Amino acid sequence: MTKQFYKYIILVFICLVTTNLYAQISNTNDEQITSSLAGLTRISVTVGGDFIVNGSFPSSSVERLDQFITRLHQNSLFTLLSPIKDPISVEAIRKKYEKYAERNIKVLSTDGTAQIVDLAKFRLNGDFTNNPYLKNGDVIVITPLDLETNFISIDGAVNKPIKFQFVEGDDLQTALFFARGINRAYSITDSVEIYRLDFSGNQSEIIKESTDSNFPLNTGDRIVVLFDEMNKKDFKVLILGEVKRPGYISISKNNTKIIDAIKLAGGFTEKASLMNAELIRNYDSFNYLKREALENIFKNTPVPLEEEERLLNIKLIETLRMYRNANLQIRDTLFFNIDNKLRLLDGYSQLDFRKLEVDTSFESNFILKDDDVIIIPEKQDQVYVWGGVSQNGYFDYVENFSVWDYIQKAGGYTEIAYGSDEVYLIKGKTRDWLVAEDYDSLSIEPGDFIYVKKERPTEEFWFYLSRVGAIAAIVASVATVILVFK
Repeated sequence: MTKQFYKYIILVFICLVTTNLYAQISNTNDEQITSSLAGLTRISVTVGGDFIVNGSFPSSSVERLDQFITRLHQNSLFTLLSPIKDPISVEAIRKKYEKYAERNIKVLSTDGTAQIVDLAKFRLNGDFTNNPYLKNGDVIVITPLDLETNFISIDGAVNKPIKFQFVEGDDLQTALFFARGINRAYSITDSVEIYRLDFSGNQSEIIKESTDSNFPLNTGDRIVVLFDEMNKKDFKVLILGEVKRPGYISISKNNTKIIDAIKLAGGFTEKASLMNAELIRNYDSFNYLKREALENIFKNTPVPLEEEERLLNIKLIETLRMYRNANLQIRDTLFFNIDNKLRLLDGYSQLDFRKLEVDTSFESNFILKDDDVIIIPEKQDQVYVWGGVSQNGYFDYVENFSVWDYIQKAGGYTEIAYGSDEVYLIKGKTRDWLVAEDYDSLSIEPGDFIYVKKERPTEEFWFYLSRVGAIAAIVASVATVILVFK
């Protein structure tokens, strides 16, 4: 082909493209062109009422109310918080200004017309009637937001229990709309109860209505969509540690055995220490919060400081409640306090996970409850020796080794060791103290502890002198009393 032919092809292509562009421009109506030009027009809009800032601000004639209000609020909040370095002050200011009334917003135009806008409804249903374009000179008035007195709350069998701003004219269907409708996972949800207080707050009226009703609401009404109990919930347990698939395991209500949950988690790994495995259940509020802390760790979510403080407060309250009616002597309180703290800190079910493979055992038939936590630690093939020995520390577990063999591995007794009659084997699982000399053969297991008691250090001369002086004073007092009687 010649170069002349290629020139003709290129010329035809340019003509086709030019014709297509001209057709598109010709088909663009006047309204679209006007709208595009109007977007370049700057207008002024005034904001008043209960908002983070008041005054006149620039906008565009193609900007709608929601976009303008959101932009102005975010920019103003950023400007307000930028110079503040104190985190507590930042949080306090953010909490004060982060919310504003999204309902009953008045838009006043220069031609004398007024429009009541409900941005909350627009953000749910996308009806642009509640999100108009702004015009030059418009005045936006934000009503005060008071969710303590001017509110409606709705919960029960709804998709999103909510507390929202009351506006005159709200009815039951409005409340169901903001609650995202009725949750169809529940059965028999055809009625509601509306709890209505009088102005004094002393008298409460219960109004029963159908969920199809347009019953008018008053400020402060609390609505409960009634339902039959639903047992189709997300029942689950959390299994952590040495299983093949750690994490949440879905279970059924009061019907899943612990052995079945372990199987769903893939079974134990070779490193699993069944002897030290434990189950945590919500026996009280302290263990409930402790379980939440474990779940946050699993989710890699930091535990808020206020939750840690709440955990400590609940622990203190529980201790004080235990002491309140106790008739204990001072000398008894030390051991009681130790045992009570262990009760709070442990909260474990005493299950022997080593028996799970035995179908007839209690452990295999143990029924899990929702939110139980199972911890399977890694097997520890060591024994810890400390106290009156040359070297404190962990020593590799050796089968058939005696207590005395481990003491020799730890370098033998030191000069301040009390002796063989004060050597204790502390079991790793139960923490039971066994006097080694009282048993011919002690079964030592990985994770056990061996403690060699030390001799009490020799007291100084003044210690003994004070003791002798105290005894002499008592004898002298008794002698004086006897002489007086004689």
